Amino acid sequence: MRIAVDLTPIYDHLTGVERYNINIIQAMIKHHPEDTFVLVFKNEVHQEFKNIVELDNIEHVILPACNKFLFIQMRLLRAMNKISADYYLFLSFTSPMFFKKKKAISAIHDLTCWDCPESIPTKMKYYYRLTYLRSVKNDWKTVTVSKFSQSRICEKYGVSEDRVPVIYDGLTEVFMKETNRSIEDIREKYNLPENYLLSLSTIEPRKNLQLLIMAYQELIGENSQLPDLVLAGRKGWKLEEILKNIDGQTQKLIHFTDFVDDEDLPALYRNAELFIFPSKYEGFGLPLIEAMSQGTLVLSSDAASLPEILGEDGILFKSDSKEDLKRKLLNTLALSKTERNQITEKASKRARSFDWNVEAEKLHELMKNGLKS
Repeated sequence: MRIAVDLTPIYDHLTGVERYNINIIQAMIKHHPEDTFVLVFKNEVHQEFKNIVELDNIEHVILPACNKFLFIQMRLLRAMNKISADYYLFLSFTSPMFFKKKKAISAIHDLTCWDCPESIPTKMKYYYRLTYLRSVKNDWKTVTVSKFSQSRICEKYGVSEDRVPVIYDGLTEVFMKETNRSIEDIREKYNLPENYLLSLSTIEPRKNLQLLIMAYQELIGENSQLPDLVLAGRKGWKLEEILKNIDGQTQKLIHFTDFVDDEDLPALYRNAELFIFPSKYEGFGLPLIEAMSQGTLVLSSDAASLPEILGEDGILFKSDSKEDLKRKLLNTLALSKTERNQITEKASKRARSFDWNVEAEKLHELMKNGLKS
């Protein structure tokens, strides 16, 4: 097969959707040297692909950046139209609106634009609604990352499940191998306390960190003996609104790391007393399996796809319920070492079942079968 791949989104930043794109494509290239891949980059070959572009079965195209909307809808469109391929993959976002090739495969990671519209700027809400509709109706397949998201897409756009196959996220290699990164190094680099509760996500409204902060502040005010709270992740949209109600006492106990390097994440998770994920809405929830893989106990909201990803191997609280979060947080910290180990041993095995190689093979098989039809 000859497969064209849009890797231009990974130039701008690396969130979950860009990492999904990188890992699926890298796994597919690794296991299918018989195929030719045409990789399309923005401005330069991304560092994640510096060695890969030297392989005999790899071709690449570099497009100069411009206004983001014009780049996707005109420059990327023209470039992809010039490429002759059996399939065209757009695994971070959907294909350009006027892309007409028959075998386009786009990704919709969630339906935030419909289910949590208040969490994104208005113009982006309508942009995503339009491009998602076009993708689901016109692209050959629109992959998504959970059965929850599959169900929502099929329900919203009136299509059958076979049009929206599930290709899950997976654990990156850094979580699958031993690391020499010590917690002392991590503490010094990010100025961490000795003991801490951890939450990791882009700091923006949909992640619901305000709920966690208020619950934590109230527990501190009630004289609960809690470890410090570490909020890790890039500072995002409406940060000031999220943080405006933190009192002085609580501020001293909350630590912001900003962006955490990938190689530091396993130690950061592994040494947390508890990983807390209060998100209002997720298409998958990658931090859950990252934390679980490191033997860290997980307390998550029961929103959207999160029960599907966590299974029975973590503890759920009622989404958006501060009182249930407070209660479950205290109860979870009170678990005995034996009880914690029983949960985390099963959770670690579950996390490692989410494998990029397996998911990439599912997508490759889907494409191979598509050539026969």
